Amino acid sequence: MNTGVGDAVNLAWKIAEVLRGRASTTLLDSYEPERIRFARRLVATTDRAFTVATRRSALARWVRVAVVPRVAPALASRDVFRRFAFRTISQIMVEYRKGPLAEGKAGNICGGDRLPWVEPTSTGGADNFTPLASRAWQVHLHGEASNDLRNACESLGLALETFAWSEKASAAGYLENAAYLVRPDGYVALADADAGADALRAYARRHELRWR
Repeated sequence: MNTGVGDAVNLAWKIAEVLRGRASTTLLDSYEPERIRFARRLVATTDRAFTVATRRSALARWVRVAVVPRVAPALASRDVFRRFAFRTISQIMVEYRKGPLAEGKAGNICGGDRLPWVEPTSTGGADNFTPLASRAWQVHLHGEASNDLRNACESLGLALETFAWSEKASAAGYLENAAYLVRPDGYVALADADAGADALRAYARRHELRWR
């Protein structure tokens, strides 16, 4: 189910942008290269697991009956394994770094990564995922935004979401004062360490995007 939801979300926002006249039809060409790599890996993994689970050999039966019942509970009791299992099953580890819309790197975050969540500071306020509810292109910055970047976002029709720089942002992989152009599906399109206005405009031209 998670795979189907991921496929639907990836394609739906792109169709919506084209229908609204905010992007050319070439945006739709990014759907397959972004999703096919994960789909192939999922099918291969599922096939291997199914083969092991249904094999009739004595070794396979011994693994199912004697090994799995003992090993599985031990693994499930470990926090590291539970976190890995959750991230794998929920598919929040899926990234599009090699996709046609992914550009740049700032801190540990690359274009194509799922936007990392940052816990709100003790002073309160919304977390950095709250603005994603708009399902619109937006720019995120942890630190101080320059007037040049603010003016560029306003002229391009992009919401600029700024957050106070914090150790939590650093731990999540962000670079202070860097700009992250976020897609409607919550993935980073452009990670720009310089937070330059020209970089945003150039990205829009290259991908034939019109945010206003």
